[in-house]
Amino acid sequence: MRGSGPTAVTGEENDPSCLTEAEARELVAGSPWRRLVVIGDGAANGVGEPVEGFGRKPWADRVATVLRTVCPGLAYINLGRRDVLAADVRARQLAKALALRPTLAVIACGGTDVLGEPFDAYAVEIELSRMIGPLRDTGCTVLTMGVPDISCSEPAVAQRKAEVRYRVRLLAERTEAISLRHGALYVDLARRPVSPGPSPWSSNAPYLNGRGHAIAAAAVIRVLGLLGKCS
Repeated sequence: MRGSGPTAVTGEENDPSCLTEAEARELVAGSPWRRLVVIGDGAANGVGEPVEGFGRKPWADRVATVLRTVCPGLAYINLGRRDVLAADVRARQLAKALALRPTLAVIACGGTDVLGEPFDAYAVEIELSRMIGPLRDTGCTVLTMGVPDISCSEPAVAQRKAEVRYRVRLLAERTEAISLRHGALYVDLARRPVSPGPSPWSSNAPYLNGRGHAIAAAAVIRVLGLLGKCS
């Protein structure tokens, strides 16, 4: 594994927060998943601004590409939509996801709720439970994602930085707890440190740019890889 020495980050190949293609393939070797479905808000389905050395490919597409190295026939669909609340994700996307009979489902939502008024972390937790439960009942592996710390996405939330950071971390705690309760995997983007380098945020923050998507994909692949080693 690459170290985090003083070398300036110039792209994915030398960014400790990312993975090289070889590292990613090794982590998912023996992957059992054949149908991947992603649901959520803009965190699930968004294309970031390009960053030199990182491109602009969304994290979910990156994950699907890596999984296809061990399962060329992987079926993949992303149902995510920008600017929707967790309740809307459940109401509009869950039934479609279940109909696709996924063997791996990723739920990435809550950011729209965090930036809204009012914000009710408990209500989002309930919605997450109502999505995770039915998917887990089918035998599907479910992975949830903590909202990245969008309080750092200047200047979008400059006037609400402390409040937004509190909301992000509160939701991360709730998401992790409800995921563990259902036997789902959890990727902690909210509290995950990012190595020094180009900003992971697009100019139209709070959306991730190419580097941000590469970092998010690496985090997901690392968690999937840990599951593979334990199974």
